[in-house]
Amino acid sequence: MLDTQRELPEKEITLPYDQNFVSFDFVAIDFHSPEKLQYAYQLENFEQSWTKSGSRRYVSYTNLPPGEYTFRVKAASSDGVWNESRVALRLIIRPPWWQTWWAYIGYGLVALGLLYAFRQYTLNRERLKNDLKVKQLEADKLQELDGLRSRFFANISHEFRTPLTLILAPLENLLATPQETDKHPIYQTMQRNTRRLLSLINQLLDLSKLEAGSLKLEPKPGNIIAFLKTLATSFASVAQSRQITFSTQFPEPTLRAKYDPDKLEKIVVNLLSNAFKFTPDGGVVTFQVNSPQKENQGNDQVVEIIVADSGIGIEADQLEKIFDRFYQVDSSQTREREGTGIGLALTKELVELHGGQINVESQAGAGTTFTVQLPLLITAEPVHQDEPVRTAPSVFTPRLASTAGDAAQMSQEGSPATKEANEQNRQKPILLIVEDNQELSDFVAAYFHPAYQVLQAANGKQGLQKATQVVPDLVISDVMMPVMDGITLSKQLKSDERTSHIPLILLTAKATGESKLEGLETGADDYLTKPFSGAELQVRVKNLIEGRKRLRERFSRQLTLQPTEVAITSADGKFLQRVKAIVEQHLEESDFSLEAFEKEVGLSHVQFYRKLKALTDQAPGEFLRNYRLQKAAMLLKGGHGNVSEVAYAVGFNSLAYFTRCFKVYYGKSPSEYLATGTTATEAAKS
Repeated sequence: MLDTQRELPEKEITLPYDQNFVSFDFVAIDFHSPEKLQYAYQLENFEQSWTKSGSRRYVSYTNLPPGEYTFRVKAASSDGVWNESRVALRLIIRPPWWQTWWAYIGYGLVALGLLYAFRQYTLNRERLKNDLKVKQLEADKLQELDGLRSRFFANISHEFRTPLTLILAPLENLLATPQETDKHPIYQTMQRNTRRLLSLINQLLDLSKLEAGSLKLEPKPGNIIAFLKTLATSFASVAQSRQITFSTQFPEPTLRAKYDPDKLEKIVVNLLSNAFKFTPDGGVVTFQVNSPQKENQGNDQVVEIIVADSGIGIEADQLEKIFDRFYQVDSSQTREREGTGIGLALTKELVELHGGQINVESQAGAGTTFTVQLPLLITAEPVHQDEPVRTAPSVFTPRLASTAGDAAQMSQEGSPATKEANEQNRQKPILLIVEDNQELSDFVAAYFHPAYQVLQAANGKQGLQKATQVVPDLVISDVMMPVMDGITLSKQLKSDERTSHIPLILLTAKATGESKLEGLETGADDYLTKPFSGAELQVRVKNLIEGRKRLRERFSRQLTLQPTEVAITSADGKFLQRVKAIVEQHLEESDFSLEAFEKEVGLSHVQFYRKLKALTDQAPGEFLRNYRLQKAAMLLKGGHGNVSEVAYAVGFNSLAYFTRCFKVYYGKSPSEYLATGTTATEAAKS
């Protein structure tokens, strides 16, 4: 209740937005005649003026909006004088959360976000349109480039065929000349590789024709079974030479059909060649032709050709890519088999040109099976005499690795020869050629006969084994080889103290600066790109060997072993330090034999001899004796005993033998050496 006669303190009521129904009761205190009191009220911020309620002493407000209000009331007595309370009641109705200031800030942020998102959407849409335009332009450009590439392959293939033909014809004439019999192996190598190059060019030409749509089928009637038998028979000699079990299966002796002999031959030869290429010696290859399957009610029937092998197989993630052009399952530097990656691509497109399909099933390590289904027109027409069936070209014939160079050398070493001839042969530098292509290896070896003893290895692993066993004077290695590549071989040779001193020349078809730096960083002494000049290779080999010879001569003139003064690798320096420490340790032992010396060093007789000879130009026995003589000279000049005491201190058990060796090495006896006052270093250099 409100007392209108005096000032009341302001009170405040706060309500939530959903409690906006409010009632007020009020009363004025008048004890004389309360029934004659008149009342008026006002809710500020809701009502603009006072409302007279007469004698009614209550008021209600419904659905008040959120906000701040002040309720005031006044009363009038019977004489008509109004008494207003200065402060009444303050009412606050809070807004809902979605009408708060922070909610409006959120609305603003959301609106800004929507505007930003719309702007980004518009920009992305425009960007996508531009990207699509760019991609369309790129696609058009690629299509144009693809057409140019196809025309280039077609033109360049035609251009290559003419000079290759002019090379093959004279070679065949030379092979038919009896006077050139001694050169026939070289001519045969040239002829074989020229035919291989011609075959690759023909494949590129076929691919370009397929792309241009100009390669058409030219079917003619013939006995397809006899044709396929002849193709399979051409691989029998390959199977026999590599001890591969080659089985064939045909449904019937005769089947007349219309087919294109040239294109069918390319399909079969490519599949059989791959099977033999990737099957190890002693494996199994199967060629099977199944009876025609009816494709429809007419004469079109499907002939199925299956080629299976027990080779290395193909990983599952590689199967879908093997028909891609220029794709190779193994493209590493250590791949064991050569190839261009166009054979299977051409095969697939030729099969599809027939309207057929080719499928492959393979498992790594378990072999591969290719299945070709060709729809052919079976005919009863008389069979015309077909063109002679060509045997599988030599490019597809797997080659057995030859070790003719090593065999010849072994035969020469084992044959009875005069002492003079053996001595001359031993004085020749030993050259090791590591190359997986046997023909190229023989070609390089021919440059160095008979001035060098030439050894050959088919891959890096064999090369490393031969290098550690024989310790050659120089190694020439290809970079890309099976089992172990040339880069790995270089690292192995330069990190092994048995072979770290051997000069190494790397040969590679990679002509980039990065490839050259990679080879030289492994410690290789020189680097040549293919094709290279044989004369240049000869000069580089000669310079490296002569450089090593001058290094040995300089080193052999030193009195004491100082590896840091000689330009040799750190591995060689450590090796010489270890040899020197072993000699120091056994210096006084007169019975310290060469066998014990080799055992202490940890090398075989051949390895230790060639290693020490290459670094110091001294054999192990000569090195041990000279070191003892140098030590004796130092002791004599230092006054560490008389001649006899010094002789026994450095491992000589005979004074006469010591005096004789000393005089041969220094040109004067120990007594004369003491009398002249010549230092040991000066004497050794003289």
